[in-house]
Formats: sequence, C-alpha cells, structure tokens
Amino acid sequence: MRLSYDYKRHDYFFYSSRNKSFSFERNFHTNTCTFSTDNSSNNTGILYFGNIPRGFSSKKKGKNDIEPRMKPILAISLGDPAGIGPEITAASLRHASHVCHPVLFGHWPTFVKNCHDLSLPTDNICVHSSVKPGETGIQFIPIDGPDAPIVTPGVEAARIQFESLRRAVDAILDGRCDAITTAPVSKAWIDRIQPGFTGHTEYLAERCGMGREDVTMVFTNNELVVGLITTHIPLRDVPDTITRERYVRTLTHVIDIVKRNRPVEVPRIAVAGLNPHAGEDGLLGSEEQNFMLPFCVEHRHFSGALVSDPIPPDAVFRDAFSGKYDGVIAAYHDQALIPLKLGGFGGATNVTAGMPFVRTSPDHGTAYEIAGTGIADPAAMKHAIETAVRLIGPDAKTRHAAPPHIENNAD
Repeated sequence: MRLSYDYKRHDYFFYSSRNKSFSFERNFHTNTCTFSTDNSSNNTGILYFGNIPRGFSSKKKGKNDIEPRMKPILAISLGDPAGIGPEITAASLRHASHVCHPVLFGHWPTFVKNCHDLSLPTDNICVHSSVKPGETGIQFIPIDGPDAPIVTPGVEAARIQFESLRRAVDAILDGRCDAITTAPVSKAWIDRIQPGFTGHTEYLAERCGMGREDVTMVFTNNELVVGLITTHIPLRDVPDTITRERYVRTLTHVIDIVKRNRPVEVPRIAVAGLNPHAGEDGLLGSEEQNFMLPFCVEHRHFSGALVSDPIPPDAVFRDAFSGKYDGVIAAYHDQALIPLKLGGFGGATNVTAGMPFVRTSPDHGTAYEIAGTGIADPAAMKHAIETAVRLIGPDAKTRHAAPPHIENNAD
C-alpha cells in the first residue's frame, strides 16, 4: 500500500494498492472532495473532507479500504418541543449525517413523534445519558420530561428547551462536541423560568465568561454576511447604544465570517445609516455626520476590506442583494431582519461571531402555528448545519482534542 498527501496544498490525496488506486481532490468551498478510481469511469463520488490533517487516515478497515478522518461532532439543541425545532431537525438528520456526527439534545418522546409523523426511522439513533466519545452514529441525549409528546407551549416546555441548550453547551465546553446548532426557542417562555434570558447570543456569551459586548449576531447565506451592532434591545435605546467599540467589533466579525464563508480577496462591506436617507447631511439626524462617517473613513481599509460610507438603509440591502457588497453592518435588529426575510433570505443562518466555538441556528422562530403539521421547511436548519461545518473548517477540534480552556460554570 502507498499513501501520499500534500501537506502544503492540503487539497489532494492519493491511495494505491496492488489492485486499485484512488484519487481525491478537495473543494475548498464545500469542504468536500471528489474521489475516483482507475478501474472504472463510473467509480466516482463525493466524500466529506473535514478535520485535521485535512486528509484521510491510513488506518485500514479492510484489505484495500481506507477510513475517512472523523467528521466534526455537532451538538444540536432541539429548541422548544412545542415548536418546529424537533420536526426540522428530524427532517435534516439524513443530510446532517453526511457532513457531521450529530448529537441531539431534547425531549425524546416529542422527537419520536415528529419522526413518526414524517415517516422517519428512529432505530438508527443511539440514546445515551451523555455524549459517548466513541460513537460515530447519531446520538440523542434526552432531557427529563413527561412520557407523552409535548404539543403546547408552557413552563414544562420552557424548562426542557433551556435544559437542552444548557446540556449542549456543557458538551461543547467539556470538549465532547466541536460546535453547536440551535433550533428555535421561546425567549418569553424561558424568561419565566430563567429571568433575564434574552436569547441564545447573550446566554452563550455568559456561559463562555464573555461579555455581551464581545460577540456579534451575524446572518449569512452563501453570498452575503450581515452583522448587527445591537440585538435584542428596545428601538428607543439604539441611538445611545451604537458606539465605536461596537462598530469595530461588528466590522471585525463580519469580515472574518465573509472570509471563512467563501474566498474573497477584498471583502466589500457596506455600512447602513441609522436615520432616513442616512441623516441627509444632518437634516434628519446627526449620528451619521458626527460618528458613523468619521468611523468609516478611518476604517476604510480595515483588515484588508473595503468599507463604504454610511448608506441610506432603504438602499443598502438592494445593493447588497444585487452583489455589490459581501457584507453589511446594520445598526439594529429589524433594520437587518426585515429586508433579509423579505429578500428571500430564508435559507440564511444566524451565527454568533466572536465565540471560542462555532454556533449557528436557522433564521426563524418556533412557528407554533404550524408545529406538528409536517409542513415546516427544514431548508434553514440544513443550511445552519452546513454553515457550522464550513465555519469549523478543517482545523476543528475533535473528540480526541483537549477541551477549550473555559470554565464550565452552568449556574
């Protein structure tokens, strides 16, 4: 047997034996590789191409077989059991298993019901009390709850969705999982049992010992990245909350996600104004002239990017959707989310940037009104899983790696 691998290019792998030879060529954009054999032109296919050392192990499974390096281990919290989280996760599992080893955290009876409603099997899922490091199939970590499926929102559903998230984050901080994808939760219901809970972004920052000012809520599809200066705060508080430090942080994170999402030599970043017509030279507001424009000028070529002047909010997303920009900095939540959702950004993924690990989620809520009907579209969940794997990249920590240097303080 002969194995060779180019550690400088990290894009080609070749294996040969007495009877067969295989070649693998990596696609950097999709983290996959195409393989072929010299025996038949039909012997081609696609394999996931993931963790370090960005190749395949020489460990034999059979006489002439080689075993792929481990795929990343992805924690998936199922969100509100009364919402569509369990349903869209169930519908995404087959797809997810091609690119990662999924570990699900949620209410088992509810998940089984959703699988049954979708005519999906559950006998291929291993239920464990905690993550098993040697398990390569789909794992499910059940959260204590009623024996019957949960179909209505309430305090019990709130407890389960919060505990699912907490246990999934534990697995990340303990080094048993590489990244996390979160299904939608109800902030209002969780706040009843965990006062002060305002969302995944803020909770994850606290769990990692970080301030809420250290992370950025980012939305991305395959073409555009949008970062928010402020997140879940009242609109009246926005003008007093946008600061230089927040703009530097958000700009840094947006450029980073743009570069990790796809190869861009010089990311083009648009900055959305706060006021109508971007202030109209001070006539409709002073924030653009007094703060935002000087910031944009000073950071014109920040981190190898090209940063615009403040652009009127009603025009910036039109230009971004047309391909003029790779990223957008939005001042507040709805300034970004309304055009994103109206613009067909339904396949977008929410990324918490600035974390010591990757976190993604679909860009929609619990959708109680259609939960359990079988009509929820899993596309956004699939994209969130794909994005997590892509952002982890080939240098992901694996279950054999040391855990992050973060104190696991759940309380």
